[in-house]
Amino acid sequence: MNAFRKLLLAPLVMGVVAPLASQAQSLDMGSVNRYQEQQYIDKMLAIEAQMGQVTSVSQFSDVQPTDWAYQALSNLVTKYGCVAGYPNGTFKGKQAMTRFEAAALLNACLDRVTEMTEQVKRLLKEFEKELAVLKAKVDGLETKVADLAATQFSTTTKLSGQTVFWLGSSKFDGANKGTSPLAQAGVGFANQTAFNDAVLTNAYSVTPGGASYSATGTPTGNVTAFTKAATWTGGSANSAIGVVGQPTASLGNYVGDNLAVAGLRSNPGAPAGGTGVTGTYGFLNNALPNGTVVTSDLVGVMANTIGNTSGAAPTIGGFVIDKKDMQNLVALGNASRAVKGGGLIRYSSDVSSAPYTTFANKAPGGFTNAGAFTNPLDLSIAEYGTLSPLQQENPTVKAAARKFLKDLIGGNVPTGEAVSFNYDVRLSLNTSFTGKDLLRTRLRVGNFGQSTWFGNPYPSLGAEVAYEEGSGANSMGVDRVFYQFPIGSNFTITAGPRVRQDDMLAVWPSQYPADTILDFFTYAGAPGTYTLNLGGGAGIWWADKGFSVSANYVAANAKNSDSSTGGIATDNSGGTGTVQLAYTATNWNLTAAYAYSQSGAYGYIPVGTNLAGNPFAGLSSFDVNSLAISGWWKPNKVSWIPSISAGWGSNSYSAKKASQIWGVETNAEGAKAQSQSWYVGMQWADALIKGNTFGTAVGQPTFVTGNDGFMGTDESTFAWEIWYKFQVTDNISVTPAFFTITNPAGTGSNSAYGGVLKTTFLF
Repeated sequence: MNAFRKLLLAPLVMGVVAPLASQAQSLDMGSVNRYQEQQYIDKMLAIEAQMGQVTSVSQFSDVQPTDWAYQALSNLVTKYGCVAGYPNGTFKGKQAMTRFEAAALLNACLDRVTEMTEQVKRLLKEFEKELAVLKAKVDGLETKVADLAATQFSTTTKLSGQTVFWLGSSKFDGANKGTSPLAQAGVGFANQTAFNDAVLTNAYSVTPGGASYSATGTPTGNVTAFTKAATWTGGSANSAIGVVGQPTASLGNYVGDNLAVAGLRSNPGAPAGGTGVTGTYGFLNNALPNGTVVTSDLVGVMANTIGNTSGAAPTIGGFVIDKKDMQNLVALGNASRAVKGGGLIRYSSDVSSAPYTTFANKAPGGFTNAGAFTNPLDLSIAEYGTLSPLQQENPTVKAAARKFLKDLIGGNVPTGEAVSFNYDVRLSLNTSFTGKDLLRTRLRVGNFGQSTWFGNPYPSLGAEVAYEEGSGANSMGVDRVFYQFPIGSNFTITAGPRVRQDDMLAVWPSQYPADTILDFFTYAGAPGTYTLNLGGGAGIWWADKGFSVSANYVAANAKNSDSSTGGIATDNSGGTGTVQLAYTATNWNLTAAYAYSQSGAYGYIPVGTNLAGNPFAGLSSFDVNSLAISGWWKPNKVSWIPSISAGWGSNSYSAKKASQIWGVETNAEGAKAQSQSWYVGMQWADALIKGNTFGTAVGQPTFVTGNDGFMGTDESTFAWEIWYKFQVTDNISVTPAFFTITNPAGTGSNSAYGGVLKTTFLF
């Protein structure tokens, strides 16, 4: 019998045997083998002779219609006619069947099956063409399956992807739009470094006992004080700086640049004999009486920094200065003259014949400056620079100096308002070798680097999908490489050279969002705790009956082998250590988490005001201790009641070293700062149309609430977004959205708002 016929007969034979075999007892094959083949055949034939065929199940006296197998026996009799009973008219359905009895019944049925094969032959002949077509199709499928097996991507890896098209724009309003408290933070760091270098350089030439130094009346060995006095000369020659009470002592051997206002002309359009030039940056001659007290308010009127001007904008030590900076500097100059016991700065109507002059300092440890200056700004520099260390610590003077430096670092930043069209592509390769483990490799490419959505100029405006590789737009990079595997039934370990903090957490404490817009709303209300730090790291979590505990560490600079720039568990690792405790029920979750982050020079709180990520203006590295309480609730079934997610985070910063600009203390070692954030997000599943989702969220991105450093605190900020996700197909969704943020810079009197059309493709 060929294979095809066997295939056709198999269901028929099994249908006959199965109901009977289910009643059989299992026998020891060893006992059966003791019989000789002929004895076996004889006994089978004897049993078959005793059992007679029946034509109706009703012939069995012990089979009732209520029996569970009645219908099966009836079908065997009527369809196949191969059910035999005992001579006494019984079937004995509840009695165990011997293998001999089974063989006898099967032999009787096979006789009937043989009779049916002629019918099968006729059917095969009748459907010969159709069977040939089916055979050809099966052969073709087998060929295709073989080809797929030979060329398949992988037996262990699945590829999935996501592509996002992002079309949108943001607008900025308010008196302070386009400003940032850290616009010139890099210049501040450069000036700190330059001043420290000058101290070291001049420590060799200006030392106790040196030719240009006398200890009488001066703080012994205070090289910083000497250097600061020489730096803050206001453009006058070094020889004009002398030690109080020592007419012959000076700082003529000072090595370094003098601090002065560059690109500024005094009294543009001054009367004959004056040095002013019309149309340049400087102080307007408003025919003020000679000797008028120069105050901050007066400078606000006199200073000409915008409008009909030409040439380079005025600068101080590399900082571009505006009218506010000029006002602050004059306030510092007046405070410095006041602490010396002198009068305030007075206006000179013609600096050519009556220049500004300094007020002599008589305090021990102070300095004298005999220079004459052509504008009140350079005069103010000279007045502050010649104070003694004790005079510099005067509360009024110290506050004025810090305010001056704070506003110098701040400034205007570009705030483009054009509509941009961007994209983000993610390709994930998920590999499993055991069915329970996971090796994840993700590639990513985008072009958001030059857009507002990348957090420029305000981090709180960053979009969730905004991505660009460090090498530039349209460059693909490896976004994830990590391996995850279980240990027993409750523990999971994750490790990799490029793993993110949340990859190593047992739960994510938020149901929001399904399709968010602003990146802030993806951090469970606490960007300081859930930093999403990405680098080399490892973690472990335990989970059982809704409870979970997670612990992990990730270092952003783990790839570096030089401890001065990175490595694992060094001062420059950029590391984040996280511990999370959570309980998750069927429809709610409550989670607490703590994180310790090494900031490096510029901090690591990804979303908030500019100051929240950098409370010490980049002048000191610092660590951050963060705490978060987050959770969510959702209805048991889809309804008009939304899922609700909420979270709150608090962060404490600690400066790791003291910092100065031009010798002015900006923060002490161990200076503290605090910030916080919170959010509430809601979303409705199957909103209006099944498969669509509607969502909205409100909260405060991270903002500084306390600061011992000179940068001070933020004014509070609020963010809000609303969106509706249309599920066009299973793999395509379109999400229009609107958002607004008040005070994204933290400086007050500014706001941002805008709209987005987001299209997501899944494959």
